[in-house]
Amino acid sequence: MSGLFGTLDMGNRALQAQMKGLEITGHNLANVNNPGYARQRLEVASVYQTNPTQASQGSGIHITGINQIRDHLLDAQIYSEKSVTGFLQAKKEGLDYLEAGMGNLIDLIGEGSDAANGASGINKLLGELTQNLHEVANNPASRSARQAFVDSADALAKQLQGLDKQLNELESQLDAQTLTEAEEINNQLQQLAELNLSIQKVERGGSQRANDLRDQRVELLEKLSEKLSINVSTQEDGRLLLRHQATVLVSGEDLVNTIAFETNDNNEITLSWTNDANAFNPAEGRLGGLADLKSGVLSDTRFETNDLANGLMRILNEAHEAGFATDGSTGRALFTGEDAAGIEVNTAILNNPSLLQVASRPDEPGNNENIRAMIQALNTPSAALGGRTFAEAQIDLTSQLGQSIRQTERALQDQQAVESLMIQQRESISGVSIDEEMTELVKYQRAFQASAKLIGIIDEMIGSVITLSR
Repeated sequence: MSGLFGTLDMGNRALQAQMKGLEITGHNLANVNNPGYARQRLEVASVYQTNPTQASQGSGIHITGINQIRDHLLDAQIYSEKSVTGFLQAKKEGLDYLEAGMGNLIDLIGEGSDAANGASGINKLLGELTQNLHEVANNPASRSARQAFVDSADALAKQLQGLDKQLNELESQLDAQTLTEAEEINNQLQQLAELNLSIQKVERGGSQRANDLRDQRVELLEKLSEKLSINVSTQEDGRLLLRHQATVLVSGEDLVNTIAFETNDNNEITLSWTNDANAFNPAEGRLGGLADLKSGVLSDTRFETNDLANGLMRILNEAHEAGFATDGSTGRALFTGEDAAGIEVNTAILNNPSLLQVASRPDEPGNNENIRAMIQALNTPSAALGGRTFAEAQIDLTSQLGQSIRQTERALQDQQAVESLMIQQRESISGVSIDEEMTELVKYQRAFQASAKLIGIIDEMIGSVITLSR
């Protein structure tokens, strides 16, 4: 439609477009401090009028949509980086708990460690045990020297028991945390399916885009990616498809798979998918970090701890059983038990230090040859400890654990820097710039004023025409 009324309609559409632009700009400014918000832009197009008897001519503007400024490839990269960060964060939290709980039990050797060089823990008790062995060797008939050695042996055994107990507590904590993470993942998957349904309802027909709901979905996907590695894609019908490795988790508004968990007779937790036969072996995200910590550092530390206990029992028992006590008895073990959890000083010796088998021959109270054999055995590399002495095996345990803690800390710091860089890059693309929005605000304000002026002029012209017709 041309003429005055066509121009009046054109001015009205322009007025509405500038008003919508002002609203969107205000919405952007209101979300300037919202980290999950992607700025929006008004999309418009010219309107053309075609008349068979006339050339086509422009007749104003119309709104084609409201689009988000978002880089989906960058979003996918952030999901991936957050999975790695979640993995390292969960692992570091577990190692911090292990370090705090075992600080008074072993001497962590690593960067920044105050317990290095035998300040406390097993190394200190080993030093006391060795010193008391020498005291008994110097005075084999002394009851007080025997008692001091038995007490130091008992203290070392209890320290190994305490280490095993601490490892058990950490394992229980990891299992409880794994269950919590799995439940949270299931809840987030349900929320994602519901959010997808809401988006589909708003966008049905193609006339609108649920930009703010899409922002919420991206935030939810980021939280989910911290716990589990995910792959996000769009199906042919436009619906979102969420997968973990080869397993489909969410397809549009349909929740396809959740995490099922069960505990076996050994109190071990097994995770699986509810509707998928694929094995569930998380390698990234917080679940992956917890699994890696349990099967890696925790398992290795438990193995080394049991090796220490078994090595100590084998080394000293073999030498001790060959000696004779003051009453002539022989063949008695110094330690009993099978591993770190059960290692104890022989109850008979603990209650009666005179049963300590110090001599190499019976009826020789001043004989210290067997106790010297025990000292030599303790300082000789043993096959039970992989060709190491007890002191060397203890140092290997503490140094490896300390290095694992420091390496994880460094890796987490580096990864957080990478993630932060990615987020800053996305912020430069999708984030709200106050300067840019203020420019847009002035632009829409002036365009609104001009459109209103156009309508006012056309109104005056229509009035003049009506006056002329009277």
